[in-house]
Amino acid sequence: MNRCEGILSALMTPFDKNGKLDENVLRKYVRHNIDRMKVDGLYVGGSTGEGLLMSKEERMAVFEITKEEVAGKIPLIAHVGTLNLNEACEMAQKAEELGYDLISAVTPYYYPFSFEDISKYYNTILEATTKTPIVIYFLPTLSNNSISLDDFGKLFENERVMGIKYTSSDLFLLERLIQKFPTKMMWAGFDELLIAYASYGLRSAIGSTYNIEAPLARKVLNALDAKDMQEALKVQHDMNDVISTLLKVGIYPALKECITYYDPTAVSYCRAPIGSKGLTDDDKKLLKNMFDKYLSKF
Repeated sequence: MNRCEGILSALMTPFDKNGKLDENVLRKYVRHNIDRMKVDGLYVGGSTGEGLLMSKEERMAVFEITKEEVAGKIPLIAHVGTLNLNEACEMAQKAEELGYDLISAVTPYYYPFSFEDISKYYNTILEATTKTPIVIYFLPTLSNNSISLDDFGKLFENERVMGIKYTSSDLFLLERLIQKFPTKMMWAGFDELLIAYASYGLRSAIGSTYNIEAPLARKVLNALDAKDMQEALKVQHDMNDVISTLLKVGIYPALKECITYYDPTAVSYCRAPIGSKGLTDDDKKLLKNMFDKYLSKF
């Protein structure tokens, strides 16, 4: 079983000005991550991929195109989470049919679901597939639902639930999870907290900003492995300077703009309502200055 370890980009989904999936640019995004960012894998169709703004058919098309373009070079995780459980199952079946290494799903969101509801959600996806392991996408601040330590244990009773994409700043719960479930995989989900997650032993991460700063993330982990905390902190500071700029502009439109600094032909847009105001000249200047300072050497 491929555990999809290391630095994984949360792959972006490119759209044209009319909001239509741009297959040509999607292939460029995949190659950019493999050839320039040297990522260890891709997380496809998640928040960064604007998956929750897309139809089931569009999301499965992204799975297909990405799988074809990757051509076995790196492992893939398909995010199938959605409030429509039947569609989540269909997407999970498609990902398994395509040969994705792992399937992931964000916890049910918006409504105040009970743990029994959440458990039913994951077990139904598991029952709809036959062998592919599942990763819980834990994002309590946006999903409006959390999972306790004991309830994670109940989910882990199914051996195919292999780990957590841990996108939370609750480091106490993270430490408890690592201590109680040492055989389960954990991926750091907040790029700005990579050094904090890594201090608890995590050496795998899935993030939006790794589309442009995966080499910096790898430097943080390498410095920690070399017991050079000063260097690790310095690089995390650089990463966080990049992240601060992206957040100021609007992270998804900003990331797509930054990709064009590597490849001017990889122009794409976000799906409305994300990025509706567009990027101003000041936004673009801010991004270019940030790129030239921290990222142009990659």
